[in-house]
Amino acid sequence: MSQAEGAVSLSGAAMATTPRTLVVVAGVIQLQQCDMYAHTCGMIDAHHVIPHSWWIAAGKEVDTPLRNLCPNCHYSTHVCIDGLIKGQDIHLLPPRCQALAKAAMDGAAQYGLTPALTL
Repeated sequence: MSQAEGAVSLSGAAMATTPRTLVVVAGVIQLQQCDMYAHTCGMIDAHHVIPHSWWIAAGKEVDTPLRNLCPNCHYSTHVCIDGLIKGQDIHLLPPRCQALAKAAMDGAAQYGLTPALTL
């Protein structure tokens, strides 16, 4: 089935383990929903709640759920993670991005991972 016939296509990759999704139906790019605030955008990336790099650094198999995030929420969450690591005040960043960053830190403690800067 071609895109003109209504197929959904997936392309690109932010990382080998986090697929970037672009949905095209009948040649029209479809808006997708971000998990953080239920807003829509043209591209969503699947991202690990606990950063992939922390698992790799620990030599452990990645064992964390994925969240579908728009680029703004994705990077805001990374800014929150790095802010928490550096002891900076993150209260001006989106609250749900703060919560996801805190979940990453809690998960790191739970699984014996060492948080490291992500940006």
